[in-house]
Amino acid sequence: MKKEVDGDPPVLPEKIIRNILKRLPVKSLVRFQCVCRHWRNLFKTAAFIADHLHHSNHQNPYLLFQRDGWDDPSNLYWLDSEMQVRDFQNPPLLDYLKRGKIVGSSNGLLCVEINKHDVSPHFLLVWNPAIREVRLVPETNFHEDYYLYSVAFGFSPVINDYKIVILYVNEYYTELSAVKVYSLSSGSWKEVKFRVNHSTCLHSHCVTVNGVMFWLGSKRVGEDPDDNEGLIVSLDLATEAFRVIPIPEHDFFSTLAVYEEKLAMVSGIRSTGHSVIHLWVMEQGVVASGERWNWTKKYTSSPYPCKLYPRTIWRNVIVCTDDMEDESTAVLFNLTTKRIKKLAISKCDDGHDIFNYAESLVPVGGMKSFANFL
Repeated sequence: MKKEVDGDPPVLPEKIIRNILKRLPVKSLVRFQCVCRHWRNLFKTAAFIADHLHHSNHQNPYLLFQRDGWDDPSNLYWLDSEMQVRDFQNPPLLDYLKRGKIVGSSNGLLCVEINKHDVSPHFLLVWNPAIREVRLVPETNFHEDYYLYSVAFGFSPVINDYKIVILYVNEYYTELSAVKVYSLSSGSWKEVKFRVNHSTCLHSHCVTVNGVMFWLGSKRVGEDPDDNEGLIVSLDLATEAFRVIPIPEHDFFSTLAVYEEKLAMVSGIRSTGHSVIHLWVMEQGVVASGERWNWTKKYTSSPYPCKLYPRTIWRNVIVCTDDMEDESTAVLFNLTTKRIKKLAISKCDDGHDIFNYAESLVPVGGMKSFANFL
């Protein structure tokens, strides 16, 4: 209902105005900061940023693609909610720095690893491309005896903080040897003890669910180096404690994902030129066996006539890639309708990193100029 005060033109209630504004793209909100001081201040409040992010995550999420490797970092594009492939608009950070590679995505923030002038170790940035704000992460002392294996990025709602995790392995790439964690709120690095069997090795990118990072991995169970047992390693970003979680039956072509705000594992079981996709979801709690974690199978597809690589879950859809000789194809398994859609994406293949992404107003506490990094 419109309100009229002291003969002024009728205006909408504040609650309705906020409900309208939270639905707008970030580009519009940045422009609307000039409308009045109240709106400029409103867009910086934690409550409005959270409301806008929640709407963006649920109503307008993107699937972000970047070609694997360092040779063509500007090849960045996304699949939007209308199933249209679009180029990433004006990515000034990657244009300036070249040699950049996205290693993580969370709440509209991207963690970017930079290989500048072939200098080792690489350095890291946290970037919000929607508001064009970037923060340089201070360098950490490099472990000379170990090799940098993987970089992960995630958010903990428990402590309201974003963290970057660097994993180091031994010279044979067979054991996880050291872990370092950077806190965006404190702006500092610390070393974290990896209190897990040191014969453990990780095989996948990290996914973060409710403030806990997860990796697919394995541990050696015999004298034979090939005699391994599959497992999942988790890191709670609030407590910085590791633990090992058992996994359900799976195939080599498996990936971790997020489904209904829970950890999920998608496996592509192959036989005689066909693939069957399975979705397992992890339920947390005490079960009859006394275990804290319990896996429930949520979905099994009908056989699909090609070799599929499960990649992620996006908008209640399992995303797989199918590498063919003439083009690369995304195969989408809709978990609600049970329909299967084939989408030709010439740029999308198994050599790409794929991330869930949504625009946000989340600040990184950095700068808007990239010239200082050159």
